[in-house]
Amino acid sequence: MRKITLALLALLWTASSLRAESSLSALGYGKQFETSSARSAGMGLASMGVADSLSLDLFMPANWAGPRTARFGFNSYTVRETVSDNTGTDASDNGGIGGIGFVVATGRTAFLGFSISPVTLMDYRWKSIGTASWSSTLTRRQGQGGISQGLIGGSMQYNDHLRLGLAFRPVFGKVERLWKVDYTDGGGFSASQTISDRFAGYGLSFSGRWQVNDWSLGALVNTPISINVQRQIVIGAGGLAQVDSTYDLSETYELPLDIGVGFSKKYANQLLAIDAIIHNWSSVDPPSIEGGSFDSNYRLSAGWEFSPDYRPLDPFWQTWVYRAGIYTSNNYGLSASGHQANRYAVTGGLGIPYAKGKSRLDIAVEYSWAGNKTNDGAAEKTLGITLGFNHSEQWFVGRRGR
Repeated sequence: MRKITLALLALLWTASSLRAESSLSALGYGKQFETSSARSAGMGLASMGVADSLSLDLFMPANWAGPRTARFGFNSYTVRETVSDNTGTDASDNGGIGGIGFVVATGRTAFLGFSISPVTLMDYRWKSIGTASWSSTLTRRQGQGGISQGLIGGSMQYNDHLRLGLAFRPVFGKVERLWKVDYTDGGGFSASQTISDRFAGYGLSFSGRWQVNDWSLGALVNTPISINVQRQIVIGAGGLAQVDSTYDLSETYELPLDIGVGFSKKYANQLLAIDAIIHNWSSVDPPSIEGGSFDSNYRLSAGWEFSPDYRPLDPFWQTWVYRAGIYTSNNYGLSASGHQANRYAVTGGLGIPYAKGKSRLDIAVEYSWAGNKTNDGAAEKTLGITLGFNHSEQWFVGRRGR
């Protein structure tokens, strides 16, 4: 019992200096993830009003359209983050899977499928150096994981201009936070506390896209979701677990109502797109562990794409698709000073067709900057690369007679 008490007291020790990485992801459930495809990543995340039979949209079933083919989509990302705070500048690298989806045509105008993608991503590591009365201390605070969502549903053409999408939206995931103190002079035992939360909940996603000639308008509504949380707490002293308990939280986490619209216009081989989405986080009560507060946030995006007509005999570089975009957003989790960090980004990308133009490899690059040391405690600069491919095959086609 004495070791447990000392371990908890050590965890409450105030640091004398701090070095942070990806500190904005420590607010709330982690940073919001909004990349619906590698194509949208190159167009400033604009996607809701964009019809495309090759890039499989991970967020909006109403965009599951085009030829009667089966399509498989996959995205991955790599990020280099540089963070500056009052103690200096540090850099970190991370990456992972940005989503996966599969859609199959079930009729002349209907599609059924599923997708899985992140909703939030947490990845922070803090170090602090202090001094206890008997030893120097090194305190580490780390957080990783996030919340993911699935979409299980489909889309159907309602009339000549309107396509509707509906999907069941389960959410799941895990966030793990570690708080550890080491006595670097050997004057005491190490102390640690790990809190692991596992999430489970569900909601609905409604979407639609209205298209007339070269004009397209899309809309997306995600219902609020209450999330049940199973928590595990492990308290360690001297490298051994002294307490290990698992239980269901009496309070629930929540995801907010999302409302978004997108618009696009095609001019010959060029496409212009604009997106706007609002996440109503002001209606969400932050869990007690967060120790902060939430506020509604937004994203505004604008993107451009040049897509030449695909001709198999052309040199391969003449079939490439070129993209560029910008976006701005703010963070739903407020900093200690009650400020919402703003993010600004410029993007670019390439689309490389293969399989006679029926499938495509997409690459996107993003440079963004967010937060400031005065209001948010840290300023982040991010260089990210998104890689995705969408493979298309024709299924269920009857054999022609000879």
